[in-house]
Amino acid sequence: MSTPMLVQGVVIALVVGWSALFALRRLLPVTSRRAQARLAGWFDRPALPAALRGLARRLQPTSSSGGSCADGCSSCGGCGTAKPAVVEAQPLVFRPRAKT
Repeated sequence: MSTPMLVQGVVIALVVGWSALFALRRLLPVTSRRAQARLAGWFDRPALPAALRGLARRLQPTSSSGGSCADGCSSCGGCGTAKPAVVEAQPLVFRPRAKT
């Protein structure tokens, strides 16, 4: 395998991995937070070097403000006590097309 092919493979693997991680965090925020906390806990063992323990502190997920739906994301704006606006029914009007 030539060097350009190897570099191309590594770049493609990095892009696919990043996009999978982005999709996981966007679509499953609670699950990704749990996995991140588990990974941080695994790196924060006393037997590991200080550099890995410092990485564990950086990986530890931040606490969320907690939405009323109890999922912890509070990013949809749907949480809270605001009532949705009532939409009145509008009649369907058909107009003939102008003949030219």
